[in-house]
Amino acid sequence: MDLKGKTTPAGWLIGDQVSFAADHTGGYFSDCYYVEKDGRKAFLKALDILKFDISQIGWLLGAFNYEAELAKLCRDKRLVRIAQVFESDNVERDPNAAPLLRNVPFLIFELADGDIRDSVDVSKNVTDQWRFQILHQTTLALLQLHKEKIAHQDLKPSNVLRFDDRLKLGDLGRSSLRGKVAPHDGEAIAGALNYAPFEQRYGYLRPDWLERRLSVDVFHLGCLVVFNFTNICFPDFVIGKLADAHKPNVWGDSYEQVIDHIKAAMVDALAELSNDFPERFRAELIDIVLDLCHPDPTVRGRAGTDKSSAGPLWLERYVAKFDILRKKAGIRPVLQHA
Repeated sequence: MDLKGKTTPAGWLIGDQVSFAADHTGGYFSDCYYVEKDGRKAFLKALDILKFDISQIGWLLGAFNYEAELAKLCRDKRLVRIAQVFESDNVERDPNAAPLLRNVPFLIFELADGDIRDSVDVSKNVTDQWRFQILHQTTLALLQLHKEKIAHQDLKPSNVLRFDDRLKLGDLGRSSLRGKVAPHDGEAIAGALNYAPFEQRYGYLRPDWLERRLSVDVFHLGCLVVFNFTNICFPDFVIGKLADAHKPNVWGDSYEQVIDHIKAAMVDALAELSNDFPERFRAELIDIVLDLCHPDPTVRGRAGTDKSSAGPLWLERYVAKFDILRKKAGIRPVLQHA
């Protein structure tokens, strides 16, 4: 599908198609282009209707329109930590095509400098202060969504976007708005499989919206803590520590009965991975990950709090926690002399 050279209804000229790195995840349903208007550059995401059988087009259009509605809601609510949408419309692909395939729905977003993956590459010299700043700003972005009863459900490093030193969340394609059914709500795993919370891997789906939807964001934030310091995908690493009989594709008993095995595997995993955590923050970071990635979604992210107090402000205390760690990381430790 080639849209280069076409102009959107609002006057954005579609330029070259975006080429992604080999490790880029997501975007299977869409093609992306650079666009420009009045000297301003932006990013266009268009539904690639030619990839799919015509019987799937209705579902795809519904999913794309759902994302468009959420993006416009975030803009109208002035959620400044979510990538802003500039235009949502259709552009004619081919005037000679069948009516259903003639027009392509698209979204135009502000253009990011990139995502955080390169900026936390462990092979480079990256400050702990920056790593904690990422966690602080990402938590603030999640809170903005949660206050509007939106669960992102696909928070991963490639969806944390850089705009100079400011970070925003992108890609609401797998998000869920409470009270409005999404086309993907019936799927056991809405986001990326390798970052799915443990309960979803085992097919244990809580009926409560907070525990099924918002708890995914809490879990993903914990995974981001690990990734920021190790570049490792935490859920896959933990599952690799489980005995074969306890792994998701083998386990045949209830999820409650495997939780203790997962917790033990998490401890083993962190004993290894935490060697890459900064020493002076190591113990606290281990506790944070164990809390945010707790395999029981009914207590996840609530260590030291009233377990019945979960709500849209679930992560509020982690905003303060990561901000404190960011500030501490900017202070050079005092050397102790004998």
